Amino acid sequence: MSETEEPEVAGSGGPVGADAAALALALGSASTAIADEFLAQQTTLSRLQAERCRHEIPFEHSHLRWRQFEDRMKGATRLVLVAVGALLLGAIGLAIWEARQAEGLVVDAFSVPPAFAASGVTADVLADDLTTRLAAIRDFANDNSLARSKDVRQDRDQDIKVEIPDTGISLSQVWRYLRQWLGHERRLGGNLRDLGGNRIALTAALDGDNAFTLSGRSDDLEGLEQQAAEQIFARVDPVNYVLYLRGKGRSGEGLAAVARLPLLATNPTELSEAYSLWANAVHYGTGDLALAGARARLAIQLDPKTAASHMEFMGVASALGHDEDALVQARLIRGLRKEDEPVWRNSDGVAYVKELAAFNLDLLTGDFLHALSRPCQYLCVGVASRSVDLQRAEYAARTHDIGRSRLLTGEAAAAGALDPVQLPRARYFMNAAAADWVAAAVSARAYSAAIKANRSAARLGEVEASTQAAPLLATALARGGDFAAAHRTIDATPADCYPCLLARGNIDALEKNWDAADSWFARAVAVAPSIPFAHEDRGRSLLARARADDAIAQFTLANQKAPHFADALEGWGEALMAKNQSHLALAKFAEAEKYAPNWGRLHLKWGEALFYSGRKDEAKAQFARAAKLDLTLTEKAEWRRVS
Repeated sequence: MSETEEPEVAGSGGPVGADAAALALALGSASTAIADEFLAQQTTLSRLQAERCRHEIPFEHSHLRWRQFEDRMKGATRLVLVAVGALLLGAIGLAIWEARQAEGLVVDAFSVPPAFAASGVTADVLADDLTTRLAAIRDFANDNSLARSKDVRQDRDQDIKVEIPDTGISLSQVWRYLRQWLGHERRLGGNLRDLGGNRIALTAALDGDNAFTLSGRSDDLEGLEQQAAEQIFARVDPVNYVLYLRGKGRSGEGLAAVARLPLLATNPTELSEAYSLWANAVHYGTGDLALAGARARLAIQLDPKTAASHMEFMGVASALGHDEDALVQARLIRGLRKEDEPVWRNSDGVAYVKELAAFNLDLLTGDFLHALSRPCQYLCVGVASRSVDLQRAEYAARTHDIGRSRLLTGEAAAAGALDPVQLPRARYFMNAAAADWVAAAVSARAYSAAIKANRSAARLGEVEASTQAAPLLATALARGGDFAAAHRTIDATPADCYPCLLARGNIDALEKNWDAADSWFARAVAVAPSIPFAHEDRGRSLLARARADDAIAQFTLANQKAPHFADALEGWGEALMAKNQSHLALAKFAEAEKYAPNWGRLHLKWGEALFYSGRKDEAKAQFARAAKLDLTLTEKAEWRRVS
């Protein structure tokens, strides 16, 4: 390096970091003056470079921050574009999905003559009238059906004017085309014509086909609209149309309409639904329970997964007194799933049927306390609640809790929920629990009369009065000592009716016709092998004959079939006491209390068993408990003797 050349220092634009050894050698060989001058120059240069760095560093930092911001903005822009694209694709997907789900009936504008339009009956007005009438029919049908009829609306898409650029097509038109292409909507159109001579004709067509024309007087357009709406609804939803007719009290038209349903079915499930509804219509419309049962069985065979068929067969079986069949159906219904029920996929129909079956299951197995406390969601709404409130009063009486039964009856009366059929039935069980057999007979007669007066078909009323009310009346008459009247009443009942067989057995047992009683109880077990009541009744009969071991065998069978049936457990305890095994009876009474906690007789006998077992203080507590509960006159006398 020459003496005149400046050494390049880092940051000066020359080579960065000169060799330290070479610099030291050059300075060592130079004169002192030259070295001082060189160092001065380097010092000045270093100061300039430091000053330059002080000015450049903020700008460099600012530049770096800007580049960082710019990079972030580019990333954010890409994310926004991705999000917008995803939203757009999602919106398109949602629109396609909703279009595929579109169903129901859409009413287009009807064409009308100019004279009508001038008087205010325009195309839109006529379409709006039909829409309103169809919606009213749909709503009424839904109120009388477990299935939900589909929506009815007027097509107002033409009122929306948002246009897609460069196409001349509105968004509403695109949406309409999507629904028509992918959905399941049915479209209704038609026209109104002036026939002259004060006559008009209204024509309607579904999906451009299946047109029909109604004619009438010019001043009866509303009547024609109603007729047209009903015919349209019958074609769009023939199942709920049947229920609409029934709700309107037009049972003859309903039977004719339901008979056409099997012809419209396209698969086994639809055919099963058709026969289920036909069974229901025959059951309540004509009272021909044999035919209704046959059609319900056919519906079950066609599709055993549908709830309607099982519900109909359970109802028919109950009305006939075929309690075993009703119990079988109640148990089958527990396993049904809404997913297998296309008919009720948009309603609570399956849940309703399951709740109904659960109550029936409790009653047929003697679990009355569970029925009393069971949550009631679907059966306790609207008109149905008028019956359920009083049914709870019956359940309380059948747990031998007369006080609670009276309270529930009073609450039902205060709520205006006095079902005319269920009220005398509940009163019967209250009177029976109190052993007031004269009053029980009065209630049973009132129950029979109410059934006959409140059934839509006289034939149905006669059957139900025979299978449901007559056994109660015959039992009350026999326990009141009028055996001749009891036999006349029960002899007129069907031979395959389970409650009727029980009544026959109890009447003969009260008369001490033991062999006949055993025969009737055996027949009852044969027709209903899963139900406990015949075993319990026979156990009481055997206990009255001092055959405690045989009675225990019957109570054991009843308990095996219905573990929550308190009467069988209490009878078992009494039979053990009859064998001088009161210490063993205590467990049976304690178990029975779980299912009939306020049964006066139960606590009375429990106290006796405790007394005979040497547990006198506990016996006093049970006697005190019994004194606060309902006891019959005979039981009160016994309480005074032992307490």
